[in-house]
Amino acid sequence: MTTVTGGSWYIAAKPTSYSVVGFILALLGGTIFAGAADLLGQVGLAKLSGGTPESVLRMIAGAVVDPAAIADATTVLAIGAAVHFGIILAMVLVYLIAAARFPLVNSTPEISAFGYGMILAFIMTWIVLPLRWPDQIPGTAPLDIIVPLVRHIALVATPIAITAKLAARRD
Repeated sequence: MTTVTGGSWYIAAKPTSYSVVGFILALLGGTIFAGAADLLGQVGLAKLSGGTPESVLRMIAGAVVDPAAIADATTVLAIGAAVHFGIILAMVLVYLIAAARFPLVNSTPEISAFGYGMILAFIMTWIVLPLRWPDQIPGTAPLDIIVPLVRHIALVATPIAITAKLAARRD
């Protein structure tokens, strides 16, 4: 609800609180929901460019181990999945903490998901990936910017925001 008080706009927002069980469910549910959505999106993009689903998990595993040094392909894929879902878990945790600290985050999850998705896309595209692979400079063509942005907003931040909103206490 938007009202005018004293000549300025004020958006009424109730603080978000979670029960212990609600917080754990939001953390796990958000991780699974956003992690699976993002992984499916990455696999879809890999298929469009002629890659395989395994190549996505191998690349993710390559952030922490040398996939060529591990003989068992299943182990490499498991490491890739663990790293991917671990990163998503951290993203969900940050969002839940922000939702508990700043009332507007969970009061307007549609806007929060958009903003958080933009932040995540920037961090992953321009900080995390270049730190891991310094020889691969992020592209500056419109599609190189738009695709990660849309993916992080739609497939990562939105599932996180939905899960956080559903898990919040309703007082």
